[in-house]
Amino acid sequence: MASPSNNLKVRVIRAEGLQHMNHFSGDHPYVACAIKRADGEVETKADTKPVTEGDTLNPTWDEMLELESWQPGETLAFTVYDKGLLGSKTEGKALLPSEFFYPNGFQGMLAIIGLPDAKLHVEVQAVGAQDGEPASEQNPGLPTDGAPEDGENVAVPHRLAVSILQAHGLKHMNNFTGDNPYVTCEVTHLDPATETTHVETKTVAEGDTLNPFCGETHNLEPFFEGESLEFTVYDKGLVASKTEGKVVVPSDVFFPQGFSGMVAISGLPHALLHIIVRPLGPLVASGETAENPDPDASSKKKKKKVKVSKKGKQCC
Repeated sequence: MASPSNNLKVRVIRAEGLQHMNHFSGDHPYVACAIKRADGEVETKADTKPVTEGDTLNPTWDEMLELESWQPGETLAFTVYDKGLLGSKTEGKALLPSEFFYPNGFQGMLAIIGLPDAKLHVEVQAVGAQDGEPASEQNPGLPTDGAPEDGENVAVPHRLAVSILQAHGLKHMNNFTGDNPYVTCEVTHLDPATETTHVETKTVAEGDTLNPFCGETHNLEPFFEGESLEFTVYDKGLVASKTEGKVVVPSDVFFPQGFSGMVAISGLPHALLHIIVRPLGPLVASGETAENPDPDASSKKKKKKVKVSKKGKQCC
């Protein structure tokens, strides 16, 4: 069955750290936003007006663009141009994968590929093509809380979708081989007997490796309420990987409402990691989430219950 078609409301707010492109006529930056189809084709596109006055290296548009016929899985591509007398020059590009704004929307900064330290501030919301309601309201998620039994404070295993978008402000770690950063995410389990829950992105070996774009989404399970997520940024070398820094995100930051934004990387001044964490619902007795139950797997896995301390967790 074909995925439902949605419209996108894209608010292009401002950019930071652009470069001079037209020394004679002056800079006139604008942004083109397009839907990148699964086959690579670009069919739907909208542009902001060029900024001709004020700080054109840190321009503000604050324009709402509307794109039609978007489907889940299709990426948004932003291109920053500088309009000149004879044509437009490309300053850089930014990509926003589908999972970062669907279904709960996105608000934040995107690194502009091709411009060191440049960022684009945008907001994106998918709305149903039929009635204009936010897609998240049309397809509400399942409840994420398990009911306690016999008055016990019992934790129910859940599944998380963790999206690692981009790191900003890393430093050179491998001067001879070049930088090859990657990011891991691990659930800090309260019960030491619980099997390690760990995922890892691919290494970024090309482009701006000090502001690497990962754009990956992974499922983590099991996760229990009260457990933190630990993100570690590494730089892969010939012999071993060096640690750049860490981020610890407490449970109450992302559970049960989810989280999208930048978090500071400890050990690196001014470095940030852009992440999105979405609870996908409790795991049922079969080991699958309630969103995608598998009746045939009921004999393979049993739901694990762990008593959880009420002591609050804080980011270190």
